[in-house]
Amino acid sequence: MSIKTIFIAAALSTGLVSCSRGISGVNSNDPYIAEQAQKAQTLKDQVDTQKRLVEAEKQKLKSLELQLEGAKQNLKGRKMTSS
Repeated sequence: MSIKTIFIAAALSTGLVSCSRGISGVNSNDPYIAEQAQKAQTLKDQVDTQKRLVEAEKQKLKSLELQLEGAKQNLKGRKMTSS
């Protein structure tokens, strides 16, 4: 995993912590409910973070594919002019 990906993950995780909580029961007086709600919230945060990372990686892949296509076209043009 690259440093950039780790940095993005940390930034996204930090952002998620500051977001309002989506799972009810975290502040329940019943310790079991509060614990299970916290586990569910943690997993939800991880899923959200992973989805954002996947989307970022898809964009990175798309950018690399465009760069590759440009490099191929450049190579093709160079070959044609040197022949």
